[in-house]
Amino acid sequence: MNQPTSHTATCIAIALLILGLGTAASAQAQWRVVDNAANTKLQDMNGRIGTTSANGNGNGTVNGNLRELYQQQVFESFNGNNDDSKAAPEPEEKLQHAQPTQSGVNMNADNRCKQASSGIAQQQYQLCREIVNTELAKYNYSLKMYDVTTQRQRYLDELKRQRGNIRSHEVGKLQDNTNRILLLMSQMEIDRQQQQTYMDAYVARIGYLQEASKTLAQQALDGKGDTSGGLGGIIGGAVGIGTLKLALDAVQSTRRN
Repeated sequence: MNQPTSHTATCIAIALLILGLGTAASAQAQWRVVDNAANTKLQDMNGRIGTTSANGNGNGTVNGNLRELYQQQVFESFNGNNDDSKAAPEPEEKLQHAQPTQSGVNMNADNRCKQASSGIAQQQYQLCREIVNTELAKYNYSLKMYDVTTQRQRYLDELKRQRGNIRSHEVGKLQDNTNRILLLMSQMEIDRQQQQTYMDAYVARIGYLQEASKTLAQQALDGKGDTSGGLGGIIGGAVGIGTLKLALDAVQSTRRN
């Protein structure tokens, strides 16, 4: 009785083993089908993303199109002598700080303004010095701002040269260069506005001082205010008054012209 039972069990075990092997083979075949589909999808994605070299063209791929976009933002080369990119020409007449004239004629406040000790003449003397000093300050500030502009231009040329050497795949360097150029452009605009503001202020101050000086002269002509001192001796007679009036008329004529 035990022998047939043992034979039966052996047969059942063999049958289960064969069935198990068949099931495993079917599962392996199914996984192989799934892997092939996934691989096809991955290959398609890789094709769309692209592996274009840094010097290649877009070819319709994502990476290629990005590289083309980067290449459009860099200079292929920079030539500082190119008429389209070179700086403005230098002025023909070179100017010196604190020296508006090169003739040797000294026309500072001490020479242009007649000193007086008191009265309207003293006030006129002070206003005259302020006018002369403001004119010189306006001149010197213009030259200083010219020097600053020249430095900004040299730095911009350097940034252009650096940008021309950036490769299309060097995104970080390209963005850094762009930021530097934008910052420089902003600073140059601030410089321009500052210079214009100061020039307007200088002109307004000179005009104000000239009007104040003319008003004092008119007051002296009308006999108002303290005319003691140097100016009093001039306007004490008819000749002095006539001379002062002619001077005022000349000033007014010059301002109208």
